[in-house]
Amino acid sequence: MPPRRGLWMVLVMGGLATACAASGRTYVDDETPSAPSTNLVELDFEDRVAPVGEIVPTVQNTGTGRLYAEIVTHAGGRVIRAEGNGSGHALRFPGLEGGLDPPAAMLMLQSRDAEDYLSPGSRDFAFGADVLLDEESEDAPTDNGNNVVQRGLYEDASQYKIQVDHGNVSCRIAGSDGEAVVTAPVIEPGEWYRVSCERSNGEVLLSWERLSDSETGTEGRETDIGEVTFPAGTPFVVGGKLDAKAQVTVEATDQFNGVIDNVWFTLQDS
Repeated sequence: MPPRRGLWMVLVMGGLATACAASGRTYVDDETPSAPSTNLVELDFEDRVAPVGEIVPTVQNTGTGRLYAEIVTHAGGRVIRAEGNGSGHALRFPGLEGGLDPPAAMLMLQSRDAEDYLSPGSRDFAFGADVLLDEESEDAPTDNGNNVVQRGLYEDASQYKIQVDHGNVSCRIAGSDGEAVVTAPVIEPGEWYRVSCERSNGEVLLSWERLSDSETGTEGRETDIGEVTFPAGTPFVVGGKLDAKAQVTVEATDQFNGVIDNVWFTLQDS
């Protein structure tokens, strides 16, 4: 995976996972990984659990966090294995549909044990993904947003997220002392972008790269966010929005309509 600009350098770590057939969840193996990694979440979707065009039942996290992964669906929604940018593979999420109860599907990560690996507290952190947005992705009654990565809801005390809405990519981080929203009007449907967000030294930075021509940009905002902590079990969601009970928010899914690849999350002191 190419290095991410302006953020901590990360290495894709080869890992082992075993599928729990009863629950459909994938667990990171307890053995020592073959190479060090600063990423708690590393999802490159190269585990080949399904061929291109077929339903993906689960995914493998090759990061260092002891997490399980689960596909959460609603109204017949499915996550499909797709071709990524270049020679890799990715996940295709449901396309835009009208109506009040359209199909929805998201990928959820949660901690495997008592330690909440994805709750930064006062530490600096960063997260991101590669995205390819469909030509049609907005203005449906219950699907008028495109969440890429999200933990926590807007009304919660803490949240971090990357979303694509109305041609803009934005990052929101909220905590005990405030929030920051950083936006860049750059996303064109049908183009692959690498997007990332980080909190670093009192500043929130949103970075993007159009992968077809390597055009890049960064927007930032200085603010005091405070502690970014979450109740145990709060879902880390890729491709949409889930509530605290890991249920699809049917009235406003924020379903990502398109393809997502190379999802990651890291702490500065991991």
